[in-house]
Amino acid sequence: MTNPDMNELNRPTSAPAQRRGGGFGTGLRLGRWGGVAVSARWSVLFTLALFADVLATSALPAARPGHGTAAYWLVGVLTAAVFLVTLLAHEFAHAVVARRFGMQVKGITLWMLGGFTELDGRSPSPHADALVAVAGPATSIGLGAVSALLAWWAGGSGLLGAGLSWLASISILLGVFNLLPGAPLDGGRLLRALLWWRYQDRARAGRVAARVGRVLGFVLIVLGFLEVVAGSFLGLWLAFVGWFIVAAATAEGQLDQVEGLTGLQVGDVVEPAPTVLAEWWTVEQVLAQASPDDQPVARAFPLVDFAGQAAGALTVRDLERVPVGRRAETRLRDIVRSRRGQPLLTRREALLTKIAGQLRQRGSIAIVVDDDNRPIGVLTADDLARVARSVERDRRKSASLSI
Repeated sequence: MTNPDMNELNRPTSAPAQRRGGGFGTGLRLGRWGGVAVSARWSVLFTLALFADVLATSALPAARPGHGTAAYWLVGVLTAAVFLVTLLAHEFAHAVVARRFGMQVKGITLWMLGGFTELDGRSPSPHADALVAVAGPATSIGLGAVSALLAWWAGGSGLLGAGLSWLASISILLGVFNLLPGAPLDGGRLLRALLWWRYQDRARAGRVAARVGRVLGFVLIVLGFLEVVAGSFLGLWLAFVGWFIVAAATAEGQLDQVEGLTGLQVGDVVEPAPTVLAEWWTVEQVLAQASPDDQPVARAFPLVDFAGQAAGALTVRDLERVPVGRRAETRLRDIVRSRRGQPLLTRREALLTKIAGQLRQRGSIAIVVDDDNRPIGVLTADDLARVARSVERDRRKSASLSI
């Protein structure tokens, strides 16, 4: 199984959490091709090695027996490298069509599961969304057809013909796989475009496509484990692809949900902090005063330093995770400092859509502060989701009353 193609991260630039492809390293810049910045993650070398190994030790010897090991490896490596070029062509197809509709292309990145094209802004219409989505799979299928013709022209004999035949099969498989109807695959983009045209509501269409994508990902995970049980190593790859689709579809669903918050500010939804904790207090001191009946374990509380300024935020669940034997000596600031990154600080006038991506990056808790950097409330990713659902319900009620 090959690239699930995390293509066309077609969303506003206010979602920086989606710029990079999932923690597989910064990679290597390959320059600007046709005005588009192209880079490759180091994990793409794993894909190159995997396909070269499959070709040299299995596919090519089975198709054309009798050749030397060196010949198999030479053709295998070259064929795998050409396949990576076809992945790049797949991404360029997205970029070219997006440009035709006035969207800016921020860059193309190849990585372990294929590639993605980062667009600055969203599609102007369902029609544009559909054409941008279908451009990649159409290119892959077209390149597969060209490879098949070249294999036929080569007579279908020899290692060259075998390599071209494999390239034709895998390119067509890539194109067809990407047309499966679930985000973040190109088929999910196409489904989103069709539903966008049907509902006249892009956010709603995106949420449906994300739900379908999660179902598809779980199906692939189950199929992958079944293959592993049957003794096929490729099942691990299939399960990993499914896991990634589930994660990416979930993230996209959250982004589309947040789109319903356009125009709202933090101050419109944040609730005043019921309790402010001092960072020098111990976990034992806080838990001794906490009442499970009064405070949900997931509720976040801001921390302040000696000057009364915001120093972080914690939940009751964070405190309860500290081992009982260490609660008397563990101070709240110790828990905050053990985390990566600094706490997210925001103000009442900040737009909810702007901080949504930052919330996911910073531990899903934002501290709302005043002009003196003193906490006045907290905001979590769960709060955003709850408000988005409320806004969506109100919108649907209004729409039904207007009919």
